[in-house]
Amino acid sequence: MIISRVSKEPEVRQAELMDAAEELFISAGYQQTTVSMIVKKVGVAQGTFYYHFASKEVILEAIFDRYIRKMILEVHSAYARQNTALEKLQLFFKLFYKLCYYDESGLIAKILYKEKQGQLINKLWRQTLIATTPILRCILEQGNREGVTRVIHMDETLSFFAGIMASLLEASSPSEFGHEADPAVMNNKLKIAGNLIEALLGLQAASIQFDLPEKEQAQYAADALAPKAVR
Repeated sequence: MIISRVSKEPEVRQAELMDAAEELFISAGYQQTTVSMIVKKVGVAQGTFYYHFASKEVILEAIFDRYIRKMILEVHSAYARQNTALEKLQLFFKLFYKLCYYDESGLIAKILYKEKQGQLINKLWRQTLIATTPILRCILEQGNREGVTRVIHMDETLSFFAGIMASLLEASSPSEFGHEADPAVMNNKLKIAGNLIEALLGLQAASIQFDLPEKEQAQYAADALAPKAVR
């Protein structure tokens, strides 16, 4: 019996493969996921995978690129609304933190940490910074014009911003590479990161706030109400 394969537009097929890979990375782990598992989930031959992606690492980069582009589009929408530089900065920081720590992209990053995929994590981090730095630069230039920020050495400032965000992400994960479980500790770390960024950019105090996404706030509340295990 000959099985006829459905021909689809390249963008559609790529999206299907990326969706399947993303689900498997989260459920099975990056190391345990194979190309064979991805194509089986989609129902295509391995040759189809390699036609679109050179390797499992390349499809992972494509998945993160999709999230990064979504974030950038959201920030660009703030330009269309003629928002102030401070409003754009707040949105940028909120989405950047969310991209790196929460949602599916954050779950994959957490899995990579657990699997000790340090080189791959660094590569994805650089990919994120390269893609998002131009829009942050534009916001800061607007902030300088509006007198909201005081950034003199732009490139050096952007480098230190990357360092602060990397430190926040590292501080948000305990030694076992799980998310920080204590909401009070997490909020303190977010406040410290906000203070550092305000000092770096010459912003007024309390200009920037990092907030836990709503679903994480709900999870913290649920964890606090849950009965504690008896030792």
